[in-house]
Amino acid sequence: MTSFALKLLAVLTMLVDHLGILLHDDKHLIAYKTYVILRSVGRFAFPIYALLLAEGFRHLRKKPERLKAHALLLAALAIISEFLFDFFDHKILLDVQSQSVMFTLLLGFAGLWLADQWQQKPWVQVGIYLLFGAAGQLIASNYGTAGVLLIFAFSFYLRGLEDKPYWKRFLGVLAVIVCYYLFYLWVHSSFSGPATLWRYLKANICYAEAHLLLVPILAAYSGKLGPRNRILHRCYQWFYPAHLALLCLISALMG
Repeated sequence: MTSFALKLLAVLTMLVDHLGILLHDDKHLIAYKTYVILRSVGRFAFPIYALLLAEGFRHLRKKPERLKAHALLLAALAIISEFLFDFFDHKILLDVQSQSVMFTLLLGFAGLWLADQWQQKPWVQVGIYLLFGAAGQLIASNYGTAGVLLIFAFSFYLRGLEDKPYWKRFLGVLAVIVCYYLFYLWVHSSFSGPATLWRYLKANICYAEAHLLLVPILAAYSGKLGPRNRILHRCYQWFYPAHLALLCLISALMG
Protein backbone atom coordinates (compact mmCIF):
# COMPACT_ATOMS: atom_id res chain seq x y z
CA MET A 1 0.00 0.00 0.00
CA THR A 2 1.54 3.30 -1.12
CA SER A 3 0.88 6.84 0.09
CA PHE A 4 -0.71 7.54 -3.31
CA ALA A 5 -3.23 4.74 -2.76
CA LEU A 6 -3.97 5.98 0.76
CA LYS A 7 -4.53 9.52 -0.52
CA LEU A 8 -6.98 8.25 -3.10
CA LEU A 9 -8.83 6.20 -0.48
CA ALA A 10 -8.94 9.19 1.89
CA VAL A 11 -10.52 11.60 -0.58
CA LEU A 12 -13.03 9.04 -1.90
CA THR A 13 -14.22 7.95 1.56
CA MET A 14 -14.46 11.57 2.71
CA LEU A 15 -16.59 12.36 -0.33
CA VAL A 16 -18.87 9.40 0.44
CA ASP A 17 -19.16 10.59 4.04
CA HIS A 18 -20.17 14.11 3.06
CA LEU A 19 -22.55 12.88 0.38
CA GLY A 20 -24.31 10.98 3.15
CA ILE A 21 -24.72 14.23 5.08
CA LEU A 22 -25.96 16.09 2.01
CA LEU A 23 -28.47 13.44 0.95
CA HIS A 24 -29.83 12.67 4.41
CA ASP A 25 -29.41 15.64 6.75
CA ASP A 26 -29.99 18.29 4.07
CA LYS A 27 -32.38 16.70 1.59
CA HIS A 28 -33.72 13.52 3.26
CA LEU A 29 -33.26 11.66 -0.03
CA ILE A 30 -31.87 8.45 1.46
CA ALA A 31 -32.94 6.12 4.25
CA TYR A 32 -31.25 6.32 7.64
CA LYS A 33 -29.67 2.87 7.19
CA THR A 34 -28.04 4.02 3.94
CA TYR A 35 -26.90 7.18 5.69
CA VAL A 36 -25.20 5.14 8.43
CA ILE A 37 -23.42 3.01 5.83
CA LEU A 38 -22.13 6.08 4.00
CA ARG A 39 -20.99 7.70 7.24
CA SER A 40 -19.31 4.44 8.30
CA VAL A 41 -17.33 4.38 5.07
CA GLY A 42 -16.38 7.96 5.82
CA ARG A 43 -14.70 6.88 9.08
CA PHE A 44 -11.74 5.76 6.95
CA ALA A 45 -10.85 9.30 5.91
CA PHE A 46 -9.55 11.08 9.01
CA PRO A 47 -7.20 8.35 10.30
CA ILE A 48 -5.67 8.16 6.81
CA TYR A 49 -5.23 11.94 6.71
CA ALA A 50 -3.69 11.82 10.19
CA LEU A 51 -1.22 9.09 9.16
CA LEU A 52 -0.23 10.88 5.96
CA LEU A 53 0.22 14.19 7.78
CA ALA A 54 2.56 12.54 10.28
CA GLU A 55 4.37 10.85 7.38
CA GLY A 56 4.72 14.17 5.58
CA PHE A 57 6.24 15.75 8.65
CA ARG A 58 8.66 12.84 8.97
CA HIS A 59 10.04 13.59 5.51
CA LEU A 60 10.04 17.39 5.90
CA ARG A 61 11.38 17.77 9.45
CA LYS A 62 14.95 18.38 8.26
CA LYS A 63 13.87 20.90 5.62
CA PRO A 64 12.92 24.14 7.45
CA GLU A 65 11.78 26.07 4.38
CA ARG A 66 9.47 23.30 3.19
CA LEU A 67 8.15 22.83 6.73
CA LYS A 68 7.27 26.52 6.91
CA ALA A 69 5.65 26.44 3.47
CA HIS A 70 3.56 23.41 4.39
CA ALA A 71 2.46 24.96 7.68
CA LEU A 72 1.38 28.13 5.85
CA LEU A 73 -0.50 26.03 3.30
CA LEU A 74 -2.34 24.17 6.08
CA ALA A 75 -3.21 27.49 7.74
CA ALA A 76 -4.55 28.88 4.45
CA LEU A 77 -6.57 25.73 3.79
CA ALA A 78 -7.98 25.84 7.32
CA ILE A 79 -9.13 29.44 6.94
CA ILE A 80 -10.61 28.95 3.47
CA SER A 81 -12.27 25.67 4.42
CA GLU A 82 -13.86 27.06 7.57
CA PHE A 83 -16.42 29.17 5.74
CA LEU A 84 -17.30 26.29 3.43
CA PHE A 85 -17.49 23.83 6.34
CA ASP A 86 -19.78 26.11 8.34
CA PHE A 87 -22.05 26.73 5.38
CA PHE A 88 -22.22 23.03 4.50
CA ASP A 89 -22.70 21.85 8.07
CA HIS A 90 -24.65 24.70 9.67
CA LYS A 91 -25.89 26.82 6.75
CA ILE A 92 -24.10 29.93 8.02
CA LEU A 93 -20.83 31.46 6.83
CA LEU A 94 -19.10 31.40 10.20
CA ASP A 95 -19.86 29.32 13.27
CA VAL A 96 -17.30 29.81 16.04
CA GLN A 97 -18.78 26.90 17.99
CA SER A 98 -17.08 24.32 15.77
CA GLN A 99 -14.12 24.25 13.39
CA SER A 100 -13.31 22.05 10.41
CA VAL A 101 -10.93 19.11 10.43
CA MET A 102 -8.32 21.30 8.75
CA PHE A 103 -7.73 23.02 12.10
CA THR A 104 -7.19 19.60 13.69
CA LEU A 105 -4.57 18.80 11.05
CA LEU A 106 -2.97 22.23 11.49
CA LEU A 107 -2.69 21.76 15.26
CA GLY A 108 -1.22 18.31 14.77
CA PHE A 109 1.40 19.55 12.32
CA ALA A 110 2.30 22.55 14.48
CA GLY A 111 2.56 20.32 17.56
CA LEU A 112 4.90 17.92 15.78
CA TRP A 113 7.05 20.82 14.59
CA LEU A 114 7.34 22.40 18.03
CA ALA A 115 7.95 19.12 19.84
CA ASP A 116 10.69 18.28 17.36
CA GLN A 117 12.68 21.24 18.73
CA TRP A 118 12.85 19.52 22.14
CA GLN A 119 14.10 16.05 21.22
CA GLN A 120 16.41 15.91 24.20
CA LYS A 121 13.62 16.71 26.65
CA PRO A 122 10.85 14.12 26.26
CA TRP A 123 8.78 15.53 29.14
CA VAL A 124 8.66 18.87 27.37
CA GLN A 125 7.50 17.04 24.25
CA VAL A 126 4.76 15.31 26.22
CA GLY A 127 3.63 18.69 27.54
CA ILE A 128 3.51 20.08 24.00
CA TYR A 129 1.47 17.12 22.78
CA LEU A 130 -1.02 17.54 25.62
CA LEU A 131 -1.20 21.31 25.10
CA PHE A 132 -1.98 21.01 21.40
CA GLY A 133 -4.39 18.15 22.07
CA ALA A 134 -6.25 20.31 24.56
CA ALA A 135 -6.29 23.16 22.02
CA GLY A 136 -8.17 20.90 19.61
CA GLN A 137 -10.93 20.49 22.19
CA LEU A 138 -10.84 24.14 23.22
CA ILE A 139 -11.48 25.44 19.72
CA ALA A 140 -13.92 22.56 19.03
CA SER A 141 -12.14 21.36 15.91
CA ASN A 142 -13.44 18.21 14.25
CA TYR A 143 -12.31 15.14 16.26
CA GLY A 144 -10.96 17.48 18.95
CA THR A 145 -8.28 16.26 21.35
CA ALA A 146 -8.55 12.69 20.10
CA GLY A 147 -7.88 13.77 16.52
CA VAL A 148 -4.79 15.82 17.39
CA LEU A 149 -3.39 13.06 19.60
CA LEU A 150 -3.97 10.52 16.82
CA ILE A 151 -1.57 12.49 14.61
CA PHE A 152 1.06 12.40 17.36
CA ALA A 153 0.50 8.68 17.91
CA PHE A 154 1.00 7.95 14.22
CA SER A 155 4.20 9.98 14.31
CA PHE A 156 5.62 7.53 16.87
CA TYR A 157 4.25 4.53 14.98
CA LEU A 158 5.98 5.57 11.73
CA ARG A 159 9.47 5.55 13.21
CA GLY A 160 11.43 2.72 11.61
CA LEU A 161 8.35 1.74 9.60
CA GLU A 162 10.30 0.31 6.66
CA ASP A 163 11.99 -2.29 8.89
CA LYS A 164 8.84 -3.58 10.56
CA PRO A 165 7.18 -6.82 9.39
CA TYR A 166 3.47 -6.67 8.58
CA TRP A 167 2.33 -8.31 11.83
CA LYS A 168 4.12 -5.66 13.91
CA ARG A 169 2.62 -2.88 11.80
CA PHE A 170 -0.82 -4.48 12.19
CA LEU A 171 -0.56 -4.63 15.98
CA GLY A 172 0.80 -1.09 16.10
CA VAL A 173 -2.02 0.35 14.01
CA LEU A 174 -4.60 -1.70 15.93
CA ALA A 175 -3.38 -0.29 19.25
CA VAL A 176 -3.38 3.28 17.91
CA ILE A 177 -6.85 3.05 16.33
CA VAL A 178 -8.50 1.34 19.32
CA CYS A 179 -7.05 3.84 21.80
CA TYR A 180 -8.01 6.75 19.55
CA TYR A 181 -11.60 5.64 19.06
CA LEU A 182 -12.21 4.78 22.70
CA PHE A 183 -10.76 8.11 23.78
CA TYR A 184 -12.88 9.91 21.19
CA LEU A 185 -16.02 8.25 22.56
CA TRP A 186 -14.93 8.95 26.15
CA VAL A 187 -14.58 12.66 25.38
CA HIS A 188 -17.98 12.72 23.65
CA SER A 189 -19.57 10.96 26.62
CA SER A 190 -18.31 13.83 28.81
CA PHE A 191 -15.64 11.60 30.37
CA SER A 192 -18.26 9.24 31.77
CA GLY A 193 -17.60 5.91 33.47
CA PRO A 194 -17.19 2.49 31.81
CA ALA A 195 -20.93 1.73 31.72
CA THR A 196 -21.77 4.91 29.80
CA LEU A 197 -18.77 4.47 27.53
CA TRP A 198 -19.93 0.95 26.74
CA ARG A 199 -23.39 2.27 25.80
CA TYR A 200 -21.77 4.84 23.50
CA LEU A 201 -19.69 2.10 21.90
CA LYS A 202 -22.73 -0.12 21.26
CA ALA A 203 -24.70 2.82 19.88
CA ASN A 204 -21.87 3.54 17.43
CA ILE A 205 -20.89 -0.05 16.67
CA CYS A 206 -20.99 0.53 12.87
CA TYR A 207 -18.41 3.28 13.18
CA ALA A 208 -16.28 1.12 15.49
CA GLU A 209 -16.35 -1.71 12.95
CA ALA A 210 -15.32 0.69 10.19
CA HIS A 211 -12.28 1.77 12.20
CA LEU A 212 -11.29 -1.87 12.71
CA LEU A 213 -11.68 -2.58 8.97
CA LEU A 214 -9.21 0.24 8.33
CA VAL A 215 -6.48 -1.36 10.46
CA PRO A 216 -5.21 -3.94 7.91
CA ILE A 217 -5.24 -1.26 5.21
CA LEU A 218 -3.10 1.17 7.20
CA ALA A 219 -0.83 -1.67 8.31
CA ALA A 220 -0.21 -2.48 4.65
CA TYR A 221 1.42 0.93 4.19
CA SER A 222 5.18 0.47 4.30
CA GLY A 223 6.43 3.96 3.48
CA LYS A 224 6.41 3.75 -0.31
CA LEU A 225 5.26 6.82 -2.25
CA GLY A 226 3.72 5.23 -5.33
CA PRO A 227 3.03 7.33 -8.47
CA ARG A 228 4.34 10.88 -8.06
CA ASN A 229 2.61 13.71 -9.88
CA ARG A 230 2.59 17.36 -8.84
CA ILE A 231 -0.91 17.99 -10.18
CA LEU A 232 -2.37 14.99 -8.35
CA HIS A 233 -0.56 16.07 -5.18
CA ARG A 234 -2.11 19.55 -5.40
CA CYS A 235 -5.52 18.00 -6.03
CA TYR A 236 -5.12 15.99 -2.82
CA GLN A 237 -4.08 19.07 -0.84
CA TRP A 238 -6.98 21.20 -2.08
CA PHE A 239 -9.62 18.47 -2.24
CA TYR A 240 -11.17 19.31 1.12
CA PRO A 241 -12.22 22.92 0.38
CA ALA A 242 -12.88 22.13 -3.31
CA HIS A 243 -15.30 19.29 -2.66
CA LEU A 244 -17.06 21.27 0.10
CA ALA A 245 -17.54 24.16 -2.34
CA LEU A 246 -19.03 21.75 -4.89
CA LEU A 247 -21.36 20.17 -2.31
CA CYS A 248 -22.49 23.61 -1.11
CA LEU A 249 -23.28 24.55 -4.71
CA ILE A 250 -25.19 21.30 -5.28
CA SER A 251 -27.13 21.84 -2.06
CA ALA A 252 -28.06 25.39 -3.12
CA LEU A 253 -29.16 24.25 -6.59
CA MET A 254 -31.29 21.48 -5.10
CA GLY A 255 -33.00 24.05 -2.90
